[in-house]
Amino acid sequence: MRQAMIIDDMDADRFFLRRQIRKAFPDCEIKEFAYATDAMSYLKTPARKEVDVIFVDINMPRMDGFAFADAFHSLYAEIKGATRLYIVSSSINPDDEDIAAQHPAISGFILKPTSAKMLEEIAAKA
Repeated sequence: MRQAMIIDDMDADRFFLRRQIRKAFPDCEIKEFAYATDAMSYLKTPARKEVDVIFVDINMPRMDGFAFADAFHSLYAEIKGATRLYIVSSSINPDDEDIAAQHPAISGFILKPTSAKMLEEIAAKA
């Protein structure tokens, strides 16, 4: 994993995920956003680096994780590239996992707290 994006309105959740990514992939560049709208603006920036993996929370103000997935899915293929999108949530609602599983832009659903093993599995799928 060379470039990852974390989208979560909770500072602590971004901190813990960033820390795990840095341990597993010390050279990975990480972009962080508290709001999905800001992350979407970044993705549409022509000069940005390609993002390998996006981790997005479900419940956030302005734009939730599923709305972000919808917007991400509608981006042009050259903007999305080979980016994989993962929902990262503390939600235990089985409907959230079902929605994620059915969504064409979402690669997987990860329960918080994340783990090093989960990151290794994601990297192995690249």
